[in-house]
Amino acid sequence: MIDENLSWKIHLDCVITRINKTKGMIAKLRHFVPSFALTNIYKSLILTYLTYRLVAWGNTSKNYLNKIVVLQKRVLRLIYFVDRKEHAIPLFVNAKILPVTFLYYEAVCKLMFDVHNDSAPSNITKLFTRTSNIHTYNTRSSTSQFFSVKYSRLKMQKKKAFSRVGVKVWNEMPNEYKNLSKKSFKKETKRALLNILETEDSYMEPDEIMLKFKHSKIESN
Repeated sequence: MIDENLSWKIHLDCVITRINKTKGMIAKLRHFVPSFALTNIYKSLILTYLTYRLVAWGNTSKNYLNKIVVLQKRVLRLIYFVDRKEHAIPLFVNAKILPVTFLYYEAVCKLMFDVHNDSAPSNITKLFTRTSNIHTYNTRSSTSQFFSVKYSRLKMQKKKAFSRVGVKVWNEMPNEYKNLSKKSFKKETKRALLNILETEDSYMEPDEIMLKFKHSKIESN
């Protein structure tokens, strides 16, 4: 749901309403069903709304995103019967659920993986140019199949546009991730993000997550 200012307020208000309804359901059901069942309800009735077109709206105002994180924490505290002041990051990790800022970073990673492998929708693929298509000489970026950052005179576009955020995320990603199969890529990305979350005391912004992720390693089998 898009408003004239592209603030995503209307869309996020709708998402927040959906989360609140499910939160009320979980508050009643938690006395009768185990935590894993409540987690499945969360994934079915909350996560689906959080991840729907997340790449488009996930880089919106921090204030809006904070409202969603607060609701995520409340739901997890209900599921695990903990006090409302209990630190929620261990609950996220235990449930293998990511805060919305981490979900946004994960969504960008997955879509850029498809762009890299020419399996993304053509209208999205056209937003990106490989550095190797610009420079004919051998460079570090071309051999790593980096993408070039498109110039923009608009300050907001520089900061928010997926065509720029996606390039930044992909170019900073460890190369070993880029050579994985899609299934392994999704698995390792989720695992790395949960590991990052587990070591933090706050919920982090996408740029902070990116700086941590660039030093992550694939888990050996």
